[in-house]
Amino acid sequence: MRRKVKKIGNSLGIIVPRDIAGMMEISDGSEVDLKLVGRSLVAEPTDEDIPDPTFRRALATVLRRRASDFEYLAAFDAGRSG
Repeated sequence: MRRKVKKIGNSLGIIVPRDIAGMMEISDGSEVDLKLVGRSLVAEPTDEDIPDPTFRRALATVLRRRASDFEYLAAFDAGRSG
């Protein structure tokens, strides 16, 4: 899915379509964590049900160590991979 980036004040924003917001279980005012994986922006709903810092560190390690795999998957999903 392709979206246009819009200027919002001094920042930039992307409108999240309703169906995707529903799948992410977010709504107006929800907080999300933003991460940059390669050149891909990952938005995840904050999950207060998993406050364990050990899990969060492990997830961050996986994302960092497998960044190239996530980049490949993002490119494949966008149709840029052969």
